[in-house]
Amino acid sequence: MTGPEAGGTPGARVDRDSCRGAPILRGTQVVLRPVVDTDIPALEAILREPEMSHWWMRDTWDRVDEEGSVVFSILADGAVVGCIEYAEESDPDYRHAGVDLFVSTNAQGRGVGTDALRTLIAYLLDDLGHHRVIIDPAVKNERAIHVYEKLGFRRVGVMRRYERAADGVWRDGLLMELLAEELRR
Repeated sequence: MTGPEAGGTPGARVDRDSCRGAPILRGTQVVLRPVVDTDIPALEAILREPEMSHWWMRDTWDRVDEEGSVVFSILADGAVVGCIEYAEESDPDYRHAGVDLFVSTNAQGRGVGTDALRTLIAYLLDDLGHHRVIIDPAVKNERAIHVYEKLGFRRVGVMRRYERAADGVWRDGLLMELLAEELRR
């Protein structure tokens, strides 16, 4: 998918081809709905929060809304509080899904991210038939890793110099995986 027009201006066109037919998913605290153009300013504002920009290093939507991903806004109490997305490996010999998310600082610590992730993973396993899901936080993102382990993700290994931080230094990523039978519902 393509992100907003240059500069991330409000009302930018977002190509929804890979989100076409994506359902609205309901968790216990959240609603996950395919991103609409009017969500983008709120999502960009979340990405600029100091806690988010430290891990995500993205202040424009185009670095998040990547081709091949299905992207949902996370809504809690009717407000956009984050984003969650998945991409699928379709080769039948390696079939799995990868997920990623961010949640605004104000919504953290309330179970919103956990509920969003559990809701999306249940959809990937139960409705799309995946048997394995991966996620790849920065090694030092202990808060995120704790949430993922709470859901049943296991540490697979460290990917050295995996992503470049805002200061230009490469940092390690942690590959984590979850098999269908390991999801803590």
